[in-house]
Amino acid sequence: MIPLIKLPAPARPRLCATEGRPQGRAGSPPPAAARTECPPRHQRLTHYRPRAFTLVEIMVALAVFMLMMGSIFACWKAVVRGTQTGETAAAMAQRARVTMRAVEDALNNLEVSKSNIKFYPFIADTTDPQFASLSFTARLPASFLDSDYFGDAVMRRVLFHVEKDNDDKLNLVMTQFPVLAITSDRFPPKSIVLARDVSAFVLEFWSPKDNDWLADYFATDSVPPMIRITLGTGHLAKDPNVPFELIERVVISPTLAH
Repeated sequence: MIPLIKLPAPARPRLCATEGRPQGRAGSPPPAAARTECPPRHQRLTHYRPRAFTLVEIMVALAVFMLMMGSIFACWKAVVRGTQTGETAAAMAQRARVTMRAVEDALNNLEVSKSNIKFYPFIADTTDPQFASLSFTARLPASFLDSDYFGDAVMRRVLFHVEKDNDDKLNLVMTQFPVLAITSDRFPPKSIVLARDVSAFVLEFWSPKDNDWLADYFATDSVPPMIRITLGTGHLAKDPNVPFELIERVVISPTLAH
């Protein structure tokens, strides 16, 4: 007899338990519809493995980040520029007021002597209608600008004029020197810049005869009853001919020529 060879039983496929599918009775095999073969373990692990960012996604994220940073930088730059503009405007306005106060103080103490007119002439040069100059003698107090430089020399000649600086900008300069002092290299006149970037320095003189303001005043041995001063500093960005800061004052002459 030929011996029988017992073959191994075929491996039964693994069945995956599924939720929500009908189950048989207790102890009985599940219905045929529920008998599904489970995939291999490495395939199941691959199915649940998280995906990484692609190169396109990273590039899009970087582009969005750069747009946000550019917007933040533009806002910050606008804030800084606005702050600087405001500070510059405030400093310019303050300096213009200080300048006008110096001109008013000097005019409130001017003196004209007809008997000694060569030391006391009142000279107003309005040849340039936009940038005038004014020169006169005044008895200046100790609180006036640069009075400590001159000591007891209270009678000083004061000159207000507009001149260019190294940057080709026009500045209003005040120059002083004692009336009876001989100027030299050792004792030069004292000059100080009152206002920078001046766009207008206009003088007008009241005429009782014409009952109106005149642009010219030719009498050097007398003083007009009123002087109107207009000071403009800076320029508008849209129109360079328009001053950024404009101040106007009317000074009543404190004394007549004697």
